[in-house]
Amino acid sequence: MKIKTQRDAFFKDVLESFEKTTKDLKTLQAFSEAQKDALFKQTQIQTLEYKKFEEDWLVNIESFFSSLNHIIRNLKNALKYEDEILPIEKTRRTNPESIRHLIRNTRNIKEVSEDGSVVPERVLNILSEIDYGIYENRFIMTLIDRLHYYLLDRLNVIKQHIHGFEETKFKTESSFIVNNIDYRLNVDLVAVKDIDTVEIDTHNKRVYERTQEAHKIVSQMYRSDFMQTMKRYKKVKPPIMKTQIILRNPDFRNAYMLWLYLDQLHVLDYTLEQAIIDQSLTANYRNQINQILMTMFSSFYVNSGLRSGSLISDDPVIRREKPQKRDLNSYANNLSLEIPEYDLEPQLASQYYLDKAKEILADQFSKIKKTNDSLELSLKQVLLDQYSIADQVFNYHFELEQDDDVFGQLLSHTHAVKRYEEALRKYNVVKIAREVKQAGYKESLSLEKKWLNEALKLQKEALKHLARENNEEALKKTKEIEKDFSLKLAESYEKIAAEYKEKLEA
Repeated sequence: MKIKTQRDAFFKDVLESFEKTTKDLKTLQAFSEAQKDALFKQTQIQTLEYKKFEEDWLVNIESFFSSLNHIIRNLKNALKYEDEILPIEKTRRTNPESIRHLIRNTRNIKEVSEDGSVVPERVLNILSEIDYGIYENRFIMTLIDRLHYYLLDRLNVIKQHIHGFEETKFKTESSFIVNNIDYRLNVDLVAVKDIDTVEIDTHNKRVYERTQEAHKIVSQMYRSDFMQTMKRYKKVKPPIMKTQIILRNPDFRNAYMLWLYLDQLHVLDYTLEQAIIDQSLTANYRNQINQILMTMFSSFYVNSGLRSGSLISDDPVIRREKPQKRDLNSYANNLSLEIPEYDLEPQLASQYYLDKAKEILADQFSKIKKTNDSLELSLKQVLLDQYSIADQVFNYHFELEQDDDVFGQLLSHTHAVKRYEEALRKYNVVKIAREVKQAGYKESLSLEKKWLNEALKLQKEALKHLARENNEEALKKTKEIEKDFSLKLAESYEKIAAEYKEKLEA
């Protein structure tokens, strides 16, 4: 209590001293008049917010665990055959196919005795090996890996927002002119603290613990012998092929349904409970805030070189301006149910979706940059992700999956001629796609060459500029440009010029 009394007394003395000291400073009086104007906007808003997380998604995911456990305990395999023609002395085992091969290839016969016995020189050996890298196993491996990180991400989000919070935000903004100088004053002060409610916290804690338990189960699958066996094989790429095993085996069919469910449930659902209170500011509170702002303004005024001579000046000339409000109307808000005019070349929607795509790309790029210090690698990763989406849609629509173990299943016909025609059609589709990409590649080379020429030209200008400055820092910078930048550009120029010429001739 004593500390609080001393603090209040100190604060009161500071405000009284401030008012007495600044009473005769006309520039500060002008600032004070601008503050008292109704156009000087000050707000304080208190927000109470809770996120009550849904748990239905977790119940649904848990229902698939028994099928996944059954699959990884009963690892499917296939016999992989490799044939090789070996000298007879190295041959360990023959079978009927070895005899048929020898009859078709008599050059491998060493001699035929008088009694009709055949002595081969080389014989076909067919070796069998158990292969676990079938498509269905690789699908389960990919699903478990995906589910592991799927639950881990949600676990972190729930943990971060398991409690509610109270946010108090003070904001002041104004635009005014003193002595023909335009000032814009914007101050934000935010206070955030966690708050607890028994009902919501109990619910969120239960969801968190249940998600944690589900993640432990999936982590055991993630570290299982199945995953250790499969880690040397390639993961499958979506969309998932509906093979006969996936369609007919109930456990694999459930795994496929789980994959589709994860595709649909990419958002963590919650119920937002929020209360927003626009707190009124008393006259005394506003006066205290204004005096603090005046202190900040005077410090800026004195130390920024804006004044001439003294802070005490002639009567200042004051103009006031309203704060500019942002246009909150967006494309979506402007949509209506009225019959539209026949604008045959609309641009607004196209630009709207381009802006949205740009936001997604920027967000993805910023996330990748946080985990990768190299700008070049980050850019390559985000471009690869964007291009792979289009490739996956294209391959899925035209059924052009490239994985070797499912490639033969892409031809639906059994008749030889129809299988040939279907394969030829798919080839033509892939060829068209390659030609389109090749045209885009030529354009990329042309654009790259244009920027390279521009960089080379500006490099010469930069070196001339540094030469005119003629100081130690400029000399150091010149050496850096000549050593690194010039060599890299020269190498790139030769490479791009050769590729550009080759593609134009193609």
